[in-house]
Amino acid sequence: MTHFLDEILNPKSVAFLGASNNIITMGTGQCYTLKSRFTGKIFPIHPSEKRILGLPVYRKLEDLPEIPDLLIIVLPTRLVTEYLEAAGKLGIPYAIIVSAGFGEVGDVDSQEKLNEIANEYNMRFIGPNCIGVINTHSCHGILNCTWFPFELPSGQTGNISLLSQSGSWISQILIWAERRGIRIGKSISVGNEANTSITECLDFFRQDDQTEVIGMYLEGIKSEGRKFVETLQATAKDKPVVVSYHGGTTAGARAGMSHTASLGGNPSIYETIFKQSGVIQAANMEELFEFTHAFSLAHPPKGNRIGLVTNSGGPAVTLADLCEKEGLRVVSFSNDLQSQLKEIIPTVASANNPIDLTFDMNFTLFYEDVPKLIWHSGEVDALVFYGIFGSSMLERSVRYNHGEFKDLFPLEGMNFLVKETLDRFFEWVHTNKIPVLISCIDTADNLIPILQENRIPVFKWPGMTVKAMKALVEYYSR
Repeated sequence: MTHFLDEILNPKSVAFLGASNNIITMGTGQCYTLKSRFTGKIFPIHPSEKRILGLPVYRKLEDLPEIPDLLIIVLPTRLVTEYLEAAGKLGIPYAIIVSAGFGEVGDVDSQEKLNEIANEYNMRFIGPNCIGVINTHSCHGILNCTWFPFELPSGQTGNISLLSQSGSWISQILIWAERRGIRIGKSISVGNEANTSITECLDFFRQDDQTEVIGMYLEGIKSEGRKFVETLQATAKDKPVVVSYHGGTTAGARAGMSHTASLGGNPSIYETIFKQSGVIQAANMEELFEFTHAFSLAHPPKGNRIGLVTNSGGPAVTLADLCEKEGLRVVSFSNDLQSQLKEIIPTVASANNPIDLTFDMNFTLFYEDVPKLIWHSGEVDALVFYGIFGSSMLERSVRYNHGEFKDLFPLEGMNFLVKETLDRFFEWVHTNKIPVLISCIDTADNLIPILQENRIPVFKWPGMTVKAMKALVEYYSR
């Protein structure tokens, strides 16, 4: 039997209440985003407009040429129950209620009325007070009814599913996530959870084959406490779950209550629940997205012994120090391995862990010779690199000098050589299932998209790189 959330995420047709030709309104912006990539049918409903965003408009739900699979409601609070009931009478099975002004502001009766209507007509809905859903795996293009566009590069699939008690944390991050290379596949903003609980959504993602890692923003558990914990435990056994909990302080709990009527609690209680459930705790939203990014691309490490390969002394020391502070072991290499390394690295480079090649532009040494010796020695469980060697830095130097002596920089040949080396590196990493993370401060380096397209996660700062590796080790060492 198909899960009802699968039906909501894969409609063939959508009716939209709340869009107009005023692009600065919330409903119009959401309909505009939906229209941009959704290839199914969209039916805007409006009492006076004839066309909205180029689409023919229907004056009321009863005028629609067919019963849509999904209704999206972005109307003033006073109109929501009336239109939800009209939808139920027509036989529309599912709805997303974006409109706010219900339980989160104390109007419990109006929120309960929504449930009564849904129960009477055998409907299910998400919300109210949510931003909606995203599904990049939709049967009809991309289903995205948030304000912000998002799509993955051609050929990539999203394996991260986001579950949030905040609409902003699955929508306002989308432009950044697209640039960052975060492979979001599906997202659900649960809002007030009047009819669809966060527990049901979590269980859906547990069963969903397209979901490989789950990121969850949590302000508190509204109901189903025991069931939520049991579902969390069952899900974390099957796939990584990264949770960022906000609501444990007095201010946070007060804000959560007025935001989505979530009841925050003592953070130590939630931390105990998360730890016993086997989920990864993120201290903030940056960690949540960076950790899910690591889980979505990297191979699982089988232990906490980390081999470090860098092109600079300071970052080598920084990485080693951070690893030890996070409980990762920067093991000293055996005499035999050090002897083998000394035969291929520059005389000024360190042959112990971490490897510091200093300023050596030998791509093959950095990406192939050194890491292969380290990995096949059996002395490490994962590799962390610092530095990338793309041509961006040299191109900037040429521009900085107004193109003078540009013939000294063989940029085209350099890019060709690096690509050949990286192709061999990718094949080696994935054939041997080697956990690899890379730190590169220059986020504009031209090799970062190539690395991430080939499932090698790249992070800006060494600190986040190490924390992400710790998250991988923590989950896969359970």
